[in-house]
Amino acid sequence: MLKSFLLMAASILCASPAMAGWQAKQYHDGQFTLPYQFYSPQASGRLPLIIHLHGTGEAGTDNQAQMYKNTNWGPQYFASPKNQRLQTAYVLAPQTPGPMRWASTTLAAYNFKKTPSTPSMTALLHLVDHMIKTNPHIDKNRIYITGLSRGGQGVWNAMMQRPTLFAAALPIAGSADPKQAKTINHIPTWVFHGSADEVTSVDYSREMVDAIIRSGGSTSTIRYTEIEGGDHASSWKTAYSNDKVYRWLIKHHK
Repeated sequence: MLKSFLLMAASILCASPAMAGWQAKQYHDGQFTLPYQFYSPQASGRLPLIIHLHGTGEAGTDNQAQMYKNTNWGPQYFASPKNQRLQTAYVLAPQTPGPMRWASTTLAAYNFKKTPSTPSMTALLHLVDHMIKTNPHIDKNRIYITGLSRGGQGVWNAMMQRPTLFAAALPIAGSADPKQAKTINHIPTWVFHGSADEVTSVDYSREMVDAIIRSGGSTSTIRYTEIEGGDHASSWKTAYSNDKVYRWLIKHHK
């Protein structure tokens, strides 16, 4: 019995620091139940909150697929020991069911004003509000949002719904509504997209970046990285290949 206990204790102590702080939870806003995982670092003081929205392949209700296990993508990138040493931060990784997207009904560009907020996005924004209200250690001036594919579309949508909430955003290979660019042109944003993306047209990101600049945004707040010849996955593999994106994100404060 004692031997089993010691083995179990040793396995806990040897667990990866990045995963040690993850907890699987659910949030119900009265209309929809949102599964999510939350990374809580062992640190004091007020800390940033980074929200990561998954893509189509990680949709579901198992509260696991959105974690991109055994990769350096998404939540794993932001909770990695290397990046957490640069800036300790909370990381939120919600999950939306397969038939439901973070925004709109397809990956194509859409009319924001005529498209209702999806239940998962509405619940997510309610959850973030709840966390800010109930966790005094979350710095409300350093809320960041990022996501890939359908999650990239969700990032644009969340920015348009709540243009005063985010200190910076990282939409990867997602679509949006260029007509709403003026609403969000003040938010520091770094966009990634592969030029040969076979799933989400690169034109969606090009048009959004162009619209933001045309609406009064500046090159000091909007950055665009297009991966020449890159396919769909190349956009997030490039973004998460080193710590540059993390360093860029965490330097921004509202």
